[in-house]
Amino acid sequence: MKKNQWKTAAPTYLIFVLFALIWLLPIGTAFVKSFQINGIGNYQYVLSYDKISYFRVVFNSMFIAVGTAVLVTLITTLAAFAFSKMEFFGGKLLYGAVLACLAVPVAAVTSPLFAAIKNFGLLDRHLGVMIPLVAFNAPMMLLMIKNYFDTIPDELLESARIDGASSFCIWLEFMVPLSGPIIANVLVLTFIYSWNDYLVPLLVMRSEKNYTVTLAAQYFVSSTYQSPADVARIYAGMMLLTLPSIIVYLFSQKFLVGGITSGSVKG
Repeated sequence: MKKNQWKTAAPTYLIFVLFALIWLLPIGTAFVKSFQINGIGNYQYVLSYDKISYFRVVFNSMFIAVGTAVLVTLITTLAAFAFSKMEFFGGKLLYGAVLACLAVPVAAVTSPLFAAIKNFGLLDRHLGVMIPLVAFNAPMMLLMIKNYFDTIPDELLESARIDGASSFCIWLEFMVPLSGPIIANVLVLTFIYSWNDYLVPLLVMRSEKNYTVTLAAQYFVSSTYQSPADVARIYAGMMLLTLPSIIVYLFSQKFLVGGITSGSVKG
């Protein structure tokens, strides 16, 4: 980088470094405090905790997050194809109604949501968490995928229709393969949002064996804290509970960047 370019970019880099330090400070503090008093024994205590299984909790969150991400991606790619490349009566109105759901906070619908989950017999079940998460994540992901589909030339699809391809074949054999970056983006974002969600599991889950990581964190704090010496164990528990989502984010970062930038220019 040339000297003049460095002088221009230096303030931006300093701002990025500042935000990185702000983000890393609590994680670094928790990591250091997790080794106080008993050292690695704090992590061994969490992994062998008898009241709630760490591996069971991670499995619950992984199952819900992966299932939600797959369902959201499948539903939104189909819907985005219809809204972007097909004309039907009321399409724009329906699309606008779906996007309007983005303005509705989850907390505002907790009462009817709980009643619906209870009436359908989905309390304390993974599916009872997945269905609401699919509904809450779908509008934003639909917006992202639909905007990406708009960049794919209509002439390509018209040529496929002339050759006799059905709408489903066009979606499966053309739209999906051409939309790899945004689909990967939606999968990763939905996974992270579902993994970190607290309110829906709080409404649905009743038994400790079905807790997600967000519920387990609160349960572990309330059941473990007896003296100041237990603080290190709590920090160790928080580090272990956040570790899977950090790993997923680090390995999928290139897909997030690729998905955000790939649809930014009209093709």
